[in-house]
Amino acid sequence: DGVTVDLATQFVHLTNVFSTVEPGAGTRCIGPKVARTLNPYHFAQPPTVRLNGTVPLHGNAGSDLRVDVSGGPFQWWKFKVPWISGTVHWQHPTVTLTNVTMAFYGGGAHGWGLFDSSVEPGTGCQFSDAATNVTLHALMADLTTPTNRLEGTARTTLTITHANSEDWRSWHGYGDAQLRDGLIWEIPVFGVLSGPLDGIVPGLGSSRMSEGSAQFILTNGVIFSNDLEMRAPTTRLQYVGTVDLQGRVDATVQAEPLRDTWLVGRVVSLALWPVSKILEFKVSGTLDKPQAQPLYIPKLFFLPLH
Repeated sequence: DGVTVDLATQFVHLTNVFSTVEPGAGTRCIGPKVARTLNPYHFAQPPTVRLNGTVPLHGNAGSDLRVDVSGGPFQWWKFKVPWISGTVHWQHPTVTLTNVTMAFYGGGAHGWGLFDSSVEPGTGCQFSDAATNVTLHALMADLTTPTNRLEGTARTTLTITHANSEDWRSWHGYGDAQLRDGLIWEIPVFGVLSGPLDGIVPGLGSSRMSEGSAQFILTNGVIFSNDLEMRAPTTRLQYVGTVDLQGRVDATVQAEPLRDTWLVGRVVSLALWPVSKILEFKVSGTLDKPQAQPLYIPKLFFLPLH
């Protein structure tokens, strides 16, 4: 409806301002620092934007601006989504994101965030997001390689209760994840057992997981889970351990062959208990280059047993 510039108070007042201008044009008018900051957040087509509030002509004090954004396709870092919408509220020293909703790799995602620039150094932040019906192959095609052979549908939630952008050790939070009908052996931390399982029964180490689940907590930048479990009719994988936000892994994994075989699985699993202990590994290294060592069998003797 209007833009009012008050030279006496040095404020700009915006009332129901509507825009479909390419965002880069606006950020460059504000200044090069803003343009550089927002450049990684890219709309392939100009989004629909509504602005209401007050912006200071100099500095940040007194800012109170609400921006409603909707449009797509949208890209940030490696993530590409066809559509996204949400509300940004800038009230110095905080920026709040609410009602963030997007189409996300075959499913959907929504969340919120709070960012505090009064913290120095860095930015204090809290946020939460949830994603449902995410196609694993499509997601990993953008994050890793389009030729991946991963399959399955995932649901995840993540809540960060306290964090600082400058120190990964300051991050705290919690979350959970579920997977249905998944082929996950190309993920290195799961693939370390593919060879040993195939050595027992060919195909055992490449079987499709009917379901998987985990709950986790994040403390001082380290994620811990004691119930990460992947299930298939032919085997079950159980993980207990940690991975930090630098990707360093410290976990124990045990494979239970035929554990979930219909009707006789528990009996067979009990009979194969010594095999399960052979297939208990210490996993270290990093997420992309994990190293697995058998816990109860010296590595020198593992090859003939395999």
